[in-house]
Amino acid sequence: MSGVPGGTTSRFVLLIAAVAAGGLYVFLQAYFLVPQNADFFFGTFSRCFQDRRIALPDQTDQGYQESRRLLSICQQPAFVDQAQWVGIGFLLLCGVALACYLSHPWWVTRSRCERFPALPSLRSRTLSRFPSKGDPDQREIAEYLDHLCRTVGVRPAPVWLLDTRAGSSNGLAFGLPWRRRVIIDAGLVRRFRTDRDMFRAVTVHELAHLRNRDVDKTYLAFGMGWAFLTVAVLPFGALTLRSALPGEPSVIPPVALRYLVDVPHALGLAAALTVLVQLVRNSVLRARELHADATAAAQIGYEAAAAIPRALLNRPTAGRSSARAALARLARRLGYWPTPEMRDRVLREPALLTRPTVWEMLGAGVVAGVFTASTDALVDTLFQLLWGKLNTLAGDLTVGCAIGAALTGVLAAAVWRTVAASDPAPRSPGAAWPALPAALVGGYLAGASLPLITDGTPQPATTLEVQGFAWLLWTGPVLLAGAVCVTVWLVSATRGVLPRAHGRRALHAVVATSVVSFAPWFAVWYSVRRISESNGFQPLLGDAPDIGSSIGWYTALSRWTGFVWQPLTAQGHLPSALVGLMLLWLVPLVPTLVPGNASGTDADVRPQIGTALLVGLSGGISVIGAGAAMPFLARTALPPAVLHYSGTQYDTGFPAVYWHTYIALACIAQGVVALVISAVVPRRRPALVLAGTAVTALVAALGRAPAFAVVGCAGVFGSAARRCAVPFVPEVLAGDLRAIALRGLLAAIPATLLGAGARALARSRTPARRDARAGGGSRMPARTQAWALVTALVVLVAADIASVAVTLRGDQYVWEIWFSG
Repeated sequence: MSGVPGGTTSRFVLLIAAVAAGGLYVFLQAYFLVPQNADFFFGTFSRCFQDRRIALPDQTDQGYQESRRLLSICQQPAFVDQAQWVGIGFLLLCGVALACYLSHPWWVTRSRCERFPALPSLRSRTLSRFPSKGDPDQREIAEYLDHLCRTVGVRPAPVWLLDTRAGSSNGLAFGLPWRRRVIIDAGLVRRFRTDRDMFRAVTVHELAHLRNRDVDKTYLAFGMGWAFLTVAVLPFGALTLRSALPGEPSVIPPVALRYLVDVPHALGLAAALTVLVQLVRNSVLRARELHADATAAAQIGYEAAAAIPRALLNRPTAGRSSARAALARLARRLGYWPTPEMRDRVLREPALLTRPTVWEMLGAGVVAGVFTASTDALVDTLFQLLWGKLNTLAGDLTVGCAIGAALTGVLAAAVWRTVAASDPAPRSPGAAWPALPAALVGGYLAGASLPLITDGTPQPATTLEVQGFAWLLWTGPVLLAGAVCVTVWLVSATRGVLPRAHGRRALHAVVATSVVSFAPWFAVWYSVRRISESNGFQPLLGDAPDIGSSIGWYTALSRWTGFVWQPLTAQGHLPSALVGLMLLWLVPLVPTLVPGNASGTDADVRPQIGTALLVGLSGGISVIGAGAAMPFLARTALPPAVLHYSGTQYDTGFPAVYWHTYIALACIAQGVVALVISAVVPRRRPALVLAGTAVTALVAALGRAPAFAVVGCAGVFGSAARRCAVPFVPEVLAGDLRAIALRGLLAAIPATLLGAGARALARSRTPARRDARAGGGSRMPARTQAWALVTALVVLVAADIASVAVTLRGDQYVWEIWFSG
């Protein structure tokens, strides 16, 4: 029997990330609370600026570059010391966590303290090897336990230990990989004769922990929680309180002291990070218990596994005040033991294990946000160590890609788990899908705002602190809109590939595609948020032409079509821009065209692919026609002085306005294509819309040169000399394709939503005609149709790859500017 997925591993990875993010933030803050560290760090900076070659460089570019080089060399020992401090902190944290894990067989077998039952004492529990096949009274139970081990699939069998003084009916699996052990209570052994179902349910539950490899994750989770508390939080709190005590004057310069976290906020920071780690740890422990329950139910059935909640001790809340009772219920829900009600729900519906919750996504977002807040300072240190320069846009993009990959992967896995749990059941309500990205984005923004929440100092130390909480209003809606778009694509792609999925390759393909395609977009968002002290997401209109500025509509056309949006500009210089868009339609559509991998719905999807490509082709041809006709129409509305003014490097002429208008027409055409496709096709809309608009962008980019040749030959604008041939420049064609494809998204995304809404409204008003064309299709033979579609998609793929290859040289120059400190 295949294993029941439980989500324990994903939560365990989230715990590792939470401990790493919280530890990184605490270690970086605690570094300056040690007088010797602060003295060395700021003393190094002070000595550097005493060097005249650094403080007063020659007023030339060469002198300025030499000053920066010397400053980097001089400051490097300070950053090396800071990096060593952080590295030693993580080594101690990992060592304590590993020590707790390796020693857990010792403290598990200790009895509890009488005054503090949560803590172990030095006295050993009364445990004995049990059962013995040589004892006639124990032979039956020994054989029965061996039978359960074979049934569950646990090999080799664990060492069974009997707690002779425990009257409860519980068990406990523990031990290191080379020696697994299970403790069973004396009360449970008595159940073997009186209540065989309960004995089997509890025993199979403990064996399920071994089968699911929960023991290692459980005690590593405990170890990481204790290590984070003892290595990071408690020393940080002690150093913070020590710095607040009266004594010797601080060695930190007063100018730098204003940038550091003050005592109240530092203690609040430590408390918040501790709560975060503990909540994530408890979610891991609850998940492994529910996973074991579901595994036991899969082995012995729900009716038999229902005895597991009955074996638990349920502490009553009767007699308490309403406030205390509510607090007790909240503590039980957030503790590391699942409530009996939740266990019973999972036993009845094991799919709940795979279905992610809003709280899980919120926690993942908070962890990623805390990691972001930590890396803002760490990246500056790494750049000084590795390249001897200050952090640049390239560093922000690199960090943003790493964080974006984690967030996108979490969202992709969550959507896959949700769809897999709901299919072939009725689809979840529409309001359930936006909750996943909203929780992830909300948690991320809260975690990333940690410097603002914990910083009570008067001076801002980062761009984020300069912006204040206004950054949430500037950047939050953009990130949420992007996350919703990612979710829409994930839902559509997962529903398309899940019916024909074999193993986990389809899951890996969807997750990898989403990471490659969407992580660079998050990286651009992250870098723009970091480098702009104002709203970097506000579009900037283009320049107004000097010649013809008195013509209102011409000036407005020049400014609106020549607008610049910083995120699109940065995204356009990344090689992943076109490749990512290509993968978003290629991965969901290719499986429908692979011979021998077809499902019952592929016969309906292939005509829809053809329809999308034909609509896109029509849109591209219309752009070429409109582009060729525009200058002739402009000749009737603009004076010759405007038409024949070619412009300069600092002034916009009619050819530049025509070029921008042509690209704007191509973007509008992509919006119309997206509207038509989303209103016509019933499924796989995101992929089909992207494929159709890709055809429009390619045809429009290819048609720009012929359109310019037509108007140049007619002498409509530009110089008086007629030019009937426009040289073919691959770099220009590739740049046009990239610009049209990226800018077209601004029109295609809202048009897709509008088309889908119009189709849904039409279907709700005419329900009897929903499937009127279900039997329709193309008259082309299936094999010929498949080959035609494959050929068209290959052409699109080749065009995108060639465009990326052609623009690499020009993009490399931009990357060097980004990388220069």
